[in-house]
Amino acid sequence: MTSGEGLPRRGEVWWVHVDKRRPAVVVQTDKVREARVRSFLVVPLTSRLHLADLPGNVRFDRRSTGLPKPSVANVYDIQKAVRSDFASRAALLPATALAELEDGLRLVFDL
Repeated sequence: MTSGEGLPRRGEVWWVHVDKRRPAVVVQTDKVREARVRSFLVVPLTSRLHLADLPGNVRFDRRSTGLPKPSVANVYDIQKAVRSDFASRAALLPATALAELEDGLRLVFDL
């Protein structure tokens, strides 16, 4: 597989096994999406809605994420997930939701 087909894409919500099984949004660019790249940067999603008050974090409704509850993208907990950590795809974030997440990442990384 050299085309990157079947690999996680930027903006997709996946159930991943990192520190525990949890939903996360792939934030790594698709420009490096190929078979030789074995890991992906993800932002975990949490149901701890009070974390939405932290600058840069983004609250999403269930429709945006395909998850059973509202959630918060915790940009302070960006993680690396290897291909074998990805269990199942939940959704593709709408463009507006992904743009909010990108704004949050720019804020915390001062980009």
